Amino acid sequence: MKDARRKQIEALVAQRDTVTMEELRETFGVSMNTVRSDVAYLVDTGAVEKIYGGVRSVQRQEVPLFTQRAQLRTEEKRRIARYAQDLIEDGDTLYIDAGTTTMHLIDFLDPAKHVTIVTGNLYVIHQAYDKPLVELIVLPGAMNRRTNSVSDVSTLEFLGRYQFAKAFMGASGMSLDGRLNVSTYIEYELKKLAVSRSREKYLLLDSSKIGGGSLMSYGSLEDMTEIIAGAPCPEEIRSLCGQKNVKLTIAGSY
Repeated sequence: MKDARRKQIEALVAQRDTVTMEELRETFGVSMNTVRSDVAYLVDTGAVEKIYGGVRSVQRQEVPLFTQRAQLRTEEKRRIARYAQDLIEDGDTLYIDAGTTTMHLIDFLDPAKHVTIVTGNLYVIHQAYDKPLVELIVLPGAMNRRTNSVSDVSTLEFLGRYQFAKAFMGASGMSLDGRLNVSTYIEYELKKLAVSRSREKYLLLDSSKIGGGSLMSYGSLEDMTEIIAGAPCPEEIRSLCGQKNVKLTIAGSY
C-alpha cells in the first residue's frame, strides 16, 4: 500500500510538474504526516524535489531506448555474460535483471544445467523457450520499451515472494565512488529489492557505464559479491574494489 502510494505520488508529480502538500493529502486521503513521510522518502531517492509548500518533478537525462543501447559494445557485453554464466550452478534459483548485458546470460547458459530463472527481462523470457531445463518465472508488470522489461508496482510485490541463490544485476552506471545508479524510481525499488533477496550478487557492467553520476543509487559496489566489468576499467574503480574487498573481474582478461 505504501509503495503503491509513493509510486502514484511520483507519477502525479511527473504529470503535473508541481503539486502542493495539501493537494497530495486530499488526493490520496491520508494525513499530512503521512504525506510528509512519503515526500521525504521520494526526495531521498531523488524521485522528486522539495519546494516551498510542495514538491516538483526532477528533470533527468533521458536514457536511450533499449534498441539503441543493445547495438552498442555487443562483443564486450557478451564477454561479460559468458564469464558470468560460469558462476551459475545446477539447481540455482536466479534473478536476471533488465539490461543489455544481463540479457546475454541466457545465450551462454549451459543447456545441461537445470535452473530456475525469475525475471522481467523480455529478451531472457523469449530465449528461455528453447532451454527445456530452465524453469522460468515471469514477473508481472507493464512493458517498458526503454529497458525491454516489465515493471510497475505489482512487480515489486511479486518479486518480494522469492529468495535467490544468485542475482545478476545491471545499472545505468557506476560512479567513481562506487554508487550504482538508476534513472527511475521503479528501477531503484526493483534492483534494491532483488539485491536484498539474493545470497550472491553480481554486477555486470560494460565500460561505458563507469563514471558519471545520477540522482538515484540503489546500492554501492560493496553490496556486490563480484563486479564483472568490461575493459578499459578505470584505476579508480580497481583501487576502490581493493579498498572495499570486492572481487573485480575484467571480462576477457580472466
